[in-house]
Amino acid sequence: MNHDIILKADNVYFSYDDQKSHSLNGLSLEIGRGKKIAFMGANGSGKSTFFLCCNGIHKPDKGTIYFDGQPLDYSREGLLKLRSKIGIVFQDPDNQLFSASVYQEISFGILNLGVPEEEARKEVEQVIETLEIEPFRHKPTHALSGGQKKQVSIADILVMHPEIIILDEPAAALDPKHTVLVNRIVDQMTENGITVIMSTHDVNYAMEWADEIVLLKDGKLLMQGTPSEVFSNKSALAATNLEQPACLQLFDSLCSKGILKMSLPVPKNLAQLENYIEQLSLPAYVSASPSFGEAKKAILVVSFGTSYHETREKTIDAIEHAIAEAFPDYQVYRAWTSKMIMKKLLKRDGIKINNVVEAMDQMAADGITDVIVQPTHVINGIENDLMIQDALSRRAHFQSIRFGTPLLTSTGDNEALVSIISSEFSDLKKDEALVLMGHGTTHYANSIYAAMDYTFKDMGHPNIFLGTVEAYPSMETLLKMVKEQNPKRVVLTPFMIVAGDHATNDMAGEDPDSWKCQFEKAGFPVDCVLKGLGEYPQIHQLFIRHIQEAIDG
Repeated sequence: MNHDIILKADNVYFSYDDQKSHSLNGLSLEIGRGKKIAFMGANGSGKSTFFLCCNGIHKPDKGTIYFDGQPLDYSREGLLKLRSKIGIVFQDPDNQLFSASVYQEISFGILNLGVPEEEARKEVEQVIETLEIEPFRHKPTHALSGGQKKQVSIADILVMHPEIIILDEPAAALDPKHTVLVNRIVDQMTENGITVIMSTHDVNYAMEWADEIVLLKDGKLLMQGTPSEVFSNKSALAATNLEQPACLQLFDSLCSKGILKMSLPVPKNLAQLENYIEQLSLPAYVSASPSFGEAKKAILVVSFGTSYHETREKTIDAIEHAIAEAFPDYQVYRAWTSKMIMKKLLKRDGIKINNVVEAMDQMAADGITDVIVQPTHVINGIENDLMIQDALSRRAHFQSIRFGTPLLTSTGDNEALVSIISSEFSDLKKDEALVLMGHGTTHYANSIYAAMDYTFKDMGHPNIFLGTVEAYPSMETLLKMVKEQNPKRVVLTPFMIVAGDHATNDMAGEDPDSWKCQFEKAGFPVDCVLKGLGEYPQIHQLFIRHIQEAIDG
């Protein structure tokens, strides 16, 4: 008996329709004790069915499942014992919760095991404290939010001290706040030696969290291995409709271009990859080659782009003009990063805008020897990472390449933005609210938006709120906070360099899902100010300061 293996499936078959088709189709695999295992695969690949077989809810039609070296015992006593050792947290908590109150719900399982009432009470109190359930411990379970229900459904299992916890899509339908909370709870489980099995479609989370990845396809094991092994197998990913994690995509690209070495450990997340990039002596690359002639300097201003000419003139053009005036010894070049916008401009207006690589090639052809690359990006996200990668792919053509930082990079930048925004809206009354719309990203740098929202309040502006279209803080979060303040008027304005499609449609549009319509539906009079950050002269000065810092080294 291998004591390192806690769970094993041996040629397991299971059918929901009398053997006409199989949800599990000869599945064989082993799960190591104390491991963090991410089960992945397309919908219908057999993940949930296997989980239900693991704690005896389903009995295989053929084959055997072993727990701790012994085949599962399907007697009443055997199943009761099994379910105290292997707990499942369902994707939809409503399928799991049935007691009248939260406290009764958490108490039910452990009391059903025959644990004395006083001991059970202590265990329940401990798990309530650990999972931060105290504020709603006496609420009816049906009155809980989705995130709270997920906490209680995990507590149901955790209170019985299982050896294995199975989580079926634990972050499904959760807001970012409760997703972070559930992820932290999962981390606590693994630190306590519990074997955690989780199904998820989030490749970035699985890359960072899991010890092993199990890929299922058509009820069979397609591949099992470490995250770097599985996510490097592009054919296996294609067969299961999965993409590579962002950090691995960037790492492979940087290695293929000779910027990073393949001998480096595969990064588990973008933060680790960023550390590798920082070792390249960014923000400056200086060539050791003495073959360059007379110095000729340029600044490459890199923007996301916009298809609106009038908006571009007020933002991107204005920024570039201010930079050219501030640095007369430098030639200013332009590059954009949005392929879609550049393609649209070329097709619609016949206007060709260079991407970063094309701009670097143009500067090399013009005899430029020293380049400052200054992004107009708001945060240090994926666009900025890709910009650095593309610029460095042409480093052999230049004597030096230095990088300015995005708009919000330091605490000083954050505080400067607070002052700029509060000055721009100095007529905002205390009983009114200013709501800023940022873009948002899956990149870890998205945390700057929540930090900025706090900075506004920390610097004396409790009625200024910052959220994002595509991440956290979300519109739902903002609406909740604004409702608590109950202002007489809400002013909406973009927290983006350009007041483009997001500002025009997602913020100020007439669609019921727009921020304007949602605030109006909540009963607030709304005014929209369609002015991008790139229209503020003070913002131009921040970018100029970042360029000077890059020049000074």
